[in-house]
Amino acid sequence: MNSLTEFESKRLLSKFGLVSCNESTAKNYEEAAAAALEVGYPIVLKISGDGTEHKSELGGVKLGINNQDELSVAFNNMVVNNSEVSEFLICEHIVGKREFIAGYHIDKDFGPTIMFGLGGIFAEAISDASFRLLPCSREELLRMVYELKSNALLNEFRSEPDVDLEALADTLEAIAKCGLEDPLIEAIDVNPIVISGNRPVAVDALVIKS
Repeated sequence: MNSLTEFESKRLLSKFGLVSCNESTAKNYEEAAAAALEVGYPIVLKISGDGTEHKSELGGVKLGINNQDELSVAFNNMVVNNSEVSEFLICEHIVGKREFIAGYHIDKDFGPTIMFGLGGIFAEAISDASFRLLPCSREELLRMVYELKSNALLNEFRSEPDVDLEALADTLEAIAKCGLEDPLIEAIDVNPIVISGNRPVAVDALVIKS
């Protein structure tokens, strides 16, 4: 199997309509500092490239960097802890109180499937997800969304507005279309999808090819 990098995965999915955070890659600190100014603080710094699928476990994610001094410290620490990494990702820091996950998978018995579920800190503790066989209609994707036990989060929540369901359907359609178009794609993982205001934004993504 061959995994695309996070940056490559988001770029591919964006061709099908996935909305992700503003971001840029960098090979060194100077490029990272320039990218941070372009993206705009606060930012998130991540390691990128081959073998970085589990970035958090490698100490390869730093959230909420507010200025160049903080970036310098975070970048140096990340280089020390990940000396073999040669690429970094500078991302817009997306904040929201609601997080979801979505994915594409080829089931050995049923074929292509899509999943949508509760994300964030509750994802592992609370199993809350729904599935559909692909291809399916946009209406079926929206029905899948409402099958979550936590579907109340789609409504106004802690002073945040109702989730834009059409934008959420666009996100799921993008994942489905991307997977179905390329027979080499075995899996797609978009986690988390942060609801920023009322719109879903893909903060991390991984495309796996055979």
